[in-house]
Amino acid sequence: MSTGELLKSSWDWEPSVVAGCAILAAGYLALLRRRASRRAVWFLTGVLLLLLDLVSPIDFLGDTYLFSAHVLQHFLLALVIPPLLLLGTPPDFAAVALKRPLIAGVERVLASPFLAWPLGVGAMLAWHIPVFFNAALANYGLHIAQHLSFLVTGTIFWWPVLQPDHARRLAPLAGMAYLFSACTACSVLGAYLTFGPAGLYPAYTNPPDGSGTLALIRDGWGLDSKNDQQLGGMLMWVPGCLVYLTGILTIAARWYGAPQEVRG
Repeated sequence: MSTGELLKSSWDWEPSVVAGCAILAAGYLALLRRRASRRAVWFLTGVLLLLLDLVSPIDFLGDTYLFSAHVLQHFLLALVIPPLLLLGTPPDFAAVALKRPLIAGVERVLASPFLAWPLGVGAMLAWHIPVFFNAALANYGLHIAQHLSFLVTGTIFWWPVLQPDHARRLAPLAGMAYLFSACTACSVLGAYLTFGPAGLYPAYTNPPDGSGTLALIRDGWGLDSKNDQQLGGMLMWVPGCLVYLTGILTIAARWYGAPQEVRG
């Protein structure tokens, strides 16, 4: 098998995933009511990335062959897609939803950074503990729960700094500290995966090769289980921290550009 053949043949158009993304996009566009909005680009990009993350070769490779592909999938689910969806949510949408007592009550609890941070960062750390990660690989239902938890806790994590109502976001210094501490935790995990003992995830050491893909990965791409784990750690470490750093710099730029009385 060649790389081109792999990229053509390893798409899995799971009906529930396709339907869910289509409903999400259609519902959003219906709520916009044909209003031109730059926010729509953010939101629809998030939905497109969600679809690609779950049906493309990333999912195929991550499920069976490559730890690094699985880390990339988690990275998108937790650190990229939720911010895009939140950035694309118009404030009036959120205001209407938060008028409902149940939603408002849940939001008051989950919006606390003292809960949102442990949920978002904790899910990332906990699911990469080998015993939990390996269990999710072995159980389809648990695997789905793992992916859903990244998306949900990722959204909760980003809410305090990216919620649609700017006035209710964390203050600049608090927001930067919130993201910097998450970056530190992500770096620790990435460093451990990169420099830690090989074979933490045995399913990737000698995976079943019903599709004939393993020879391409081992010989064509030069990825064995050890450097695959190291690549996964680096993906967690460097791009992950770049996402947090982008958030920190954005908050700092907005704070610097605010009127003096607001900053004071």
